[in-house]
Amino acid sequence: MALGALMMVIGIGCVVFAIAVKITTIVFAVGAVLFASMQMQQTYSGNSITIKRLRRTMVFGDICFILAAMLMIETNYRIVFPFVATTMEGYNNWVHIVYNNWVVLMLIGAMLEMYTTHRISYELKKEEDNKKEESE
Repeated sequence: MALGALMMVIGIGCVVFAIAVKITTIVFAVGAVLFASMQMQQTYSGNSITIKRLRRTMVFGDICFILAAMLMIETNYRIVFPFVATTMEGYNNWVHIVYNNWVVLMLIGAMLEMYTTHRISYELKKEEDNKKEESE
């Protein structure tokens, strides 16, 4: 998971500063898949509805990262572009829907991840404290 996060940071940083954009796009995409898949494999076996809800929100953030990677690949490699942009309307739609909109999904995913990470750690600590009080 840490390797995936590091690859995502390197990929985003290099794409934003226009350093080897084609290569670092793939680095980001691989990192996003690694990070998201490892985080989706984590489980919570407790009974807290709050933590279960936060886990679902975290998975949504992971999906945002993967979709951001797909849009970044399309923006930089233009795989679908020749098939869609055959008319002016198709070109406009591609620009409005795809072109550089990976940034929006990346920000949504990052905000959700930060929020859920802090809230889950707080809820787990609260749950642990409650167990200690019950045992005493």
